[in-house]
Amino acid sequence: DLGSGMKATFELEHRFDLNNGTQKGKTAAGKDREFDGAANVGLEGDVWGAVRLGRVNSILIENFGDLDPFAVTGVATALVGNNILYSEQLANTIRYDSPSWAGFGFSASYTLGQDTHHGNGSDIFGGKGYDDYGNDGFGIGLKYDNGPLMLTANYERLADSDTSWFRNAGCAYTSDGFIVSLVFQSTNVKSAASSFLADVDSEIDQKDWLVGLQYNTGPHTVKFSYNRGEVESHTKYDGKANKYSLGYTYDMSKRTSLYAMVAYTDSDNDSVGEIYNSNGVADDSVTGVQIGITHNF
Repeated sequence: DLGSGMKATFELEHRFDLNNGTQKGKTAAGKDREFDGAANVGLEGDVWGAVRLGRVNSILIENFGDLDPFAVTGVATALVGNNILYSEQLANTIRYDSPSWAGFGFSASYTLGQDTHHGNGSDIFGGKGYDDYGNDGFGIGLKYDNGPLMLTANYERLADSDTSWFRNAGCAYTSDGFIVSLVFQSTNVKSAASSFLADVDSEIDQKDWLVGLQYNTGPHTVKFSYNRGEVESHTKYDGKANKYSLGYTYDMSKRTSLYAMVAYTDSDNDSVGEIYNSNGVADDSVTGVQIGITHNF
């Protein structure tokens, strides 16, 4: 707290595998990333909003997560978590978030590409140089969240992706312990970025839908989501995937919860499964089960 309604802010999120304690994050050069989540500093004012600098959350993914019953986390996560352009955090980014005016607010971000005019960034995507795919990135998000209704629309162009972009729009309604949500996302992956997939050197269109339902009564919350994904590339990766997720959370206290979830993903073929399966395995169907405990300090 700096006084006069002004605050200094920071976020540092370290991620590791609970099963063995190993660090999760990797940089583009293959080195360990100490803070694989957010890593930024900023200023926040009651009147004018907030600015953050560094590694910040993607506006588009953050607003999508507010509509996914499983918050794009775990085996039951929305299929958007396996989107070809999915990037939960954006490095080298400045982000602005407005105050809320009667529930309405907006966010904007700008991300620098890796071109330094000295050969850096020559192998970020499939060995193609900056002239082939390099660009700065930007994002914008609109959100209305007031009472039972939440609406959002977002657009993002990913840095160093040959100007690839994605956009989504969604809504949620809350009533008598129920939350119903609906989201649609459209993605266009340019040819230079499509080398993420083997033997693909053409534009890829990807579409994702989500219908979510949650019911809360006392300490109990039941969650369900249906996801549908579609890939169009005129290659072996063409096809659709359907995902069905069911979860349950029990709040032991205000800070500690137990949870369980199960999910089944059914794809048209193994190649589509390679994109949409949470474990990245090339299989036309996969089942995931997860149990755990969360504790907020």
